[in-house]
Amino acid sequence: MRFIDSIKKSLSLLLNIPYIPEAFYTRGKGPFLLHISDTPEEIHGYVLKTVKKINPQYIVHTGDIVDNIKLEIYKNKKMSYARALKSLVQQMENTGAKGIYYAVGNHDDGDILRDTITHGRIMGKNETFILGKYAFYANHYHQEKRPAADFHLFGHAFSPPNKKDGDEILLNGTLNMYTIDLSTGEVFCMPYPLGTNQFRKMERVRIGI
Repeated sequence: MRFIDSIKKSLSLLLNIPYIPEAFYTRGKGPFLLHISDTPEEIHGYVLKTVKKINPQYIVHTGDIVDNIKLEIYKNKKMSYARALKSLVQQMENTGAKGIYYAVGNHDDGDILRDTITHGRIMGKNETFILGKYAFYANHYHQEKRPAADFHLFGHAFSPPNKKDGDEILLNGTLNMYTIDLSTGEVFCMPYPLGTNQFRKMERVRIGI
């Protein structure tokens, strides 16, 4: 089964079709939360196709929403950033998701994001939220000192990797997209499309941007 799933995954990536693991369909109960992070504009369409396939009730984006535009460095690109941000945010808000949560990344503009969203929520640095029986802490950065939660969702860099820290599950959104089953806590990993790190201008040998 793993071999067949691996073949399906490889074919999906080659064809630029979102790969959803078979376990999602056989074991997933829902409702679902989708965690994404550091999304360059070039993969926004792919992300939206993934949303359509899994139909999450909640979406968490842990920052750098238009990650091909390094806004912290190129502050003169705010207009391009705002245009791409508006397109993605509006389409996510039209998916029917009950709640969308955002952590502001170092290459985001919090004011532009705040003016763009209509029913999303921007998370504070030490703020958690509860969905079902699970508590979540979402931040653009991995935080060693953080509020207690069942899941710590973050992005920004390739390290640290996903791991279990005591009773808490850490998920690094630069490595994969994740669907969390809110009825069981099971996590389903889904790859970003080929070329994502090139669009991010990130290399796997580097720790971050």
